[in-house]
Formats: sequence, C-alpha cells, structure tokens
Amino acid sequence: MAFIDRIEFLKPLKNIVFLISIPIIIWDIIERLKYRNGKRKNILRIRTNNDDYNRIFPFIFGTILIVASYFGLTKIESEKILLYSILITGILYLITGFLFVPTGIIKYKNDKLSFANGNNKHSIEIDKIDSIELKSTDIIIADKSQKKYYVNFMNLVESDYQKITEFLKDKIGNNIEIKNVLQHRL
Repeated sequence: MAFIDRIEFLKPLKNIVFLISIPIIIWDIIERLKYRNGKRKNILRIRTNNDDYNRIFPFIFGTILIVASYFGLTKIESEKILLYSILITGILYLITGFLFVPTGIIKYKNDKLSFANGNNKHSIEIDKIDSIELKSTDIIIADKSQKKYYVNFMNLVESDYQKITEFLKDKIGNNIEIKNVLQHRL
C-alpha cells in the first residue's frame, strides 16, 4: 500500500495533481503557438544558458510519463483516471518539446520594458532608461541615474543582437543608446 493511500485526505489529490497540470500545459502550448505565429508582438524571446536543458527536458519527462502510464495501464486496473491523466500529461510534454521557444523574455507594455531570465526579472519605465548593453552572457540596462540592472545567464549569438536591437528600436525608438558588445566564447 502506497504512503498516499494511507493518509485518507490525500487520496483525492493523486488524481487531481495530473488533472490540474493538463490545462496548465495546454495553456503553455497555446502561448508558444501564439508567439511562434507572431501574435505576441510585444514580446521577444531570447536565448539563455538554460535553453539546452529546457529544450530536452519535455522529451525526457514526457517519455518517462508515457512509458510509466503505459505499463501502469497494462498492469493496474484500479487507477485508470490517474494513469490516463499521466499519459495525456506525457503527450502534452512531448508537444511542448516540439514547440520550444527560448526562455529569456524582453517585453514591452505600458511604456515599460521588462527583461526576464528565470527568476532574474527587471522592469523599468522607458523614459528612465539611459542605455542598454547587450553582451553574449548579459543584458545590462542603465537608468538615467546610472543605476545598472543586470539580466545574467544569457546565451546570445550575433543574430540575437540584431533581433533585440530591431525589437527595441521598434518599441522605444532611437532615443536610447543600444550597445552591442560581441564577445568571443572560449
């Protein structure tokens, strides 16, 4: 008997956890499709150091869930809802793997620029930005009082510099200096 089966109030949770994850993953898939189809005009997704992991994780985790649910469905008769929800979750994870988008975000909204890479997030009003420096591993935003905001762990390549520069000039104009510092990787 599993631990979760021994605690009476946790029994319903084992089915709910995967059932709740299904709409969340579907929403993520829809957002990825909207971005890839150009319907998120105020967002630019950029490469980060974690993208290699984020690109492969859905395939590994989805495959594990699918294989586990398959064996569970062939061997266990009593947990069909849980096993089918695990199977659907695994399939949805595989789909997210095929719809990969970089995890770094530059977002323009309400005259503010937001930069995000995981938990490293900064939002600053456009009229307070003095300059933006693009490096292969960092984006550095300096405000007019010369306070600097760092978005670290980026993995920018030369084509990203052009995309970022075009996105920023389109959204904020030419009033802010954008410095491209191409660094050679060792």
